[in-house]
Amino acid sequence: MDASAAAAFESSVGPAATTPQNTGAALVALGLGSFALGTTEFLPVALLPTIAGDLEVSLPAAGLLVSGYAMGVTLLTPILSALFSGLPRKGMLISLMALFFVTNMACAFAPSYGFLLGVRFFTAISHGVFLAAATNVAAKLVGRGKEAHAIGVVFAGLSIAMATIVPLGSLLGQTLGWRIAFAGTAFLGLIATIAQARYLPKLPAPTKRMTLAAQAAVMKQPRVLLALGMTAIGYAGTFATFTYMTAILEEISGFHAVAVTLILGVIGLCITFGNIIGGKAADRKIYPALMGLFCLVVVGMIGLWLAAPFKIAMIVAVIFFGIFMFSPGAGLQLLAVNQARRWTPGAVDVAAGLNQSAFNLGIALGAVIGGQVVASPLGLGATPLVSAGVVVLAIGLIAIGWRMDRNVDPQPEEVAVEPESVRVIVEPAASAG
Repeated sequence: MDASAAAAFESSVGPAATTPQNTGAALVALGLGSFALGTTEFLPVALLPTIAGDLEVSLPAAGLLVSGYAMGVTLLTPILSALFSGLPRKGMLISLMALFFVTNMACAFAPSYGFLLGVRFFTAISHGVFLAAATNVAAKLVGRGKEAHAIGVVFAGLSIAMATIVPLGSLLGQTLGWRIAFAGTAFLGLIATIAQARYLPKLPAPTKRMTLAAQAAVMKQPRVLLALGMTAIGYAGTFATFTYMTAILEEISGFHAVAVTLILGVIGLCITFGNIIGGKAADRKIYPALMGLFCLVVVGMIGLWLAAPFKIAMIVAVIFFGIFMFSPGAGLQLLAVNQARRWTPGAVDVAAGLNQSAFNLGIALGAVIGGQVVASPLGLGATPLVSAGVVVLAIGLIAIGWRMDRNVDPQPEEVAVEPESVRVIVEPAASAG
């Protein structure tokens, strides 16, 4: 959808919201966008066995639908955010959501596995760029001191998708087919498009453009790179297991598809609760929080490995793992922001965006690692154990960073923190990509 088409669509839907009374509706419209994005990113996790069977591909090959999307977000977000940074925000957001609708409908009618994989990568164009622009717009819709709440509303859609729509999409896919699930996701994007056209006010293009040079400067700073490495490797370990969670529950634990849907819903609720725990812990001491939370992730993975053959024990293990699997995200995002503020002043937003790319890189690597384990003689059941080993590597990086920062400042985790402005970026990292 080009600029003229977006403008025509806006006028056909109705006038944009410009009054304080309609600010809430505008924020919800943006939240609907992140809700749709969260659904499409993680929906294949719940449908991997179904998709693999229908398209006659192996389970590891189907796992590329997760890693390919994440890799698309990783590679495209920094480049496209810079290229689109001078465009008017409303038209750009509407166009991205329209693209989301078209590509997800194409997924629903995909004639082959190769076509589906390619379209998933193309769908990723709308993900990172939309989230980056939506947070900036949300902050401008409210007065000073309320930015945290506004951006929190936007990113709440990601957590809600994990806790509700993804499990429901799994049930829909199991009963009516995975194509219906993708079509339903596409219509979520259409609803978000209409809501944004109706309720978002017209906002001018940013006066200061983001450049690739600014992003390159951040990438040259070793402390920032170390923080990004913690995110990528930590979540590579997490997603090596989470990508194949449905298969583990069905094939090893022996749960029925409907029961798996309910368990995925429980995981989503646990993730939301874990985000709160992780955020509060990181507010106190970042490095001790990250060390402790990732150690609990390792414990959870070992618990999954041991409990997988036993249904009741597996439910307990899944709950424990669900609480802590994304809990380090808040501290990881805060650490990346703090390191950028300390070592590359003025590039905080760039570092926050790059950490989102690192998160999605972790998703992609995790899906690949898990796929290799599944295809190896170790088999599906060993996935949590191998994942635990990968997370231990992230713990090692945290220990290195902690030691390095102690040599610079006795309490690095308390330096240059702006709780309200940082927290709004921090919380979503643990729940999306």
